[in-house]
Amino acid sequence: MRAEQISGNRKKLKNLGMNAAGKACRSMIFILGGSVLGLLALLLAFCLPLEPIRLHVWQSLYLLEEEFGNSEMIPGYPATLTGNFTDCLMLENAVYRNEEHSMLEQVLYMYRGESGQGDGWATGDSLVDYLEGTEQPREVEYPRYWHGYLVVLKPLLAVTTLGSIRIGASALQLGLAGFICLECGAQKRRMLGAAFVLSLPFLYYVTLYTSLSLSICYYIMCAAVLAQLKLHERLEGRGGYWEFFLLVGMVTAYFDFLTYPLVTLGFPLCVFLYLSGEKPRIAFVRAFGLCLAWAVGYGGLWAMKWVLTDLLTGGSVIRDGWNTLFVRTGAAEGQSVLSGFFAVLKQNLSVYGNWGFYLPGVGIGLWLLALYVGRRRAIGRGGLACMAPFILPALLPFVWIFFTQNHSEQHWIYTCKIFAVSAFALIGALGKGIEKISGEADRECRN
Repeated sequence: MRAEQISGNRKKLKNLGMNAAGKACRSMIFILGGSVLGLLALLLAFCLPLEPIRLHVWQSLYLLEEEFGNSEMIPGYPATLTGNFTDCLMLENAVYRNEEHSMLEQVLYMYRGESGQGDGWATGDSLVDYLEGTEQPREVEYPRYWHGYLVVLKPLLAVTTLGSIRIGASALQLGLAGFICLECGAQKRRMLGAAFVLSLPFLYYVTLYTSLSLSICYYIMCAAVLAQLKLHERLEGRGGYWEFFLLVGMVTAYFDFLTYPLVTLGFPLCVFLYLSGEKPRIAFVRAFGLCLAWAVGYGGLWAMKWVLTDLLTGGSVIRDGWNTLFVRTGAAEGQSVLSGFFAVLKQNLSVYGNWGFYLPGVGIGLWLLALYVGRRRAIGRGGLACMAPFILPALLPFVWIFFTQNHSEQHWIYTCKIFAVSAFALIGALGKGIEKISGEADRECRN
């Protein structure tokens, strides 16, 4: 009997090892293939005629210049910033060209002109000077990022201005939220749709359309959630969730500017837990594995940008990227790791310290409490057990801030948006417990 048990355990370990090796192999293929496709897409984007793009950026200057001195959509509320600084950098990357560099070098190093004093934090002035033909004192490079947003931004600027892009963005962002809610309703997951809508204010959603850079993660997150709602059964049936989260991480690394990337993991993870019919303990373990898949895709594709740049140009981007990584994941300035964590956490949460969040928060809390109290006997242990795995995504923002204190301290006015994940997780957890016993879900958790 003991021999059979040992043999069975060895077989399980062997299967786990083979499964892990298969995932590692597939992940490597995905990342290598994604790197090649990403580079080719950028090269194609840089083949577009530059004059129409320059013209439309020039016509957008009036809008940008108004925001140079005041980038807050609602003055006095830092988290409502329009992201003008980074947007100007993105726009100059879209229009800049120096014939001394080949197209491949421009794509990999992302050269741009730089005006002003110091180390170049006057991106608006730099953009204006370049478009007006004013001689710029220096040229700088920004090779650590993929700058994949240019695959979309350059074609858009070839046909329209920034103002039109913002109008289209407002419609697209509202449409994505609407389609997610409609799909939740169609699948009788109304509490999931409610949780999604109620978490949007924590993204300062109403201001996202004003920023090119600060809306990227929202688009990726919504696209991932919609894909899950449509394809959940196929992903489960074919064991494709590892590759799905891997791909989401890769797409985030390709397009995003390290703004608040955690939402592209946290929101899909909550949806996975909500739709999952696994036992709570198994669901939790699988969710942890999907966090790993996202991290492999995110970190792997980002690292491949550094590797490709050094291989194709003989540069030293790997060293620069590695040094920057250590800085960004270091403790807050002048603080220990623990004291720095609490200080940065308080700083990030401060953007929600106003009555614009207090009053709706109280209303939402009372509504959820009423739903829970009315069904607490029916929910019982089974419903509570189904809620338990949501503690993982709810805690992710705290873990992220702990390990990225330097970045979260310097850019708290938008890294704060990651707490939308905690809101979605907590409301979604209670929603799943309620739907479990209300007959709205088409499938119950197995205990």
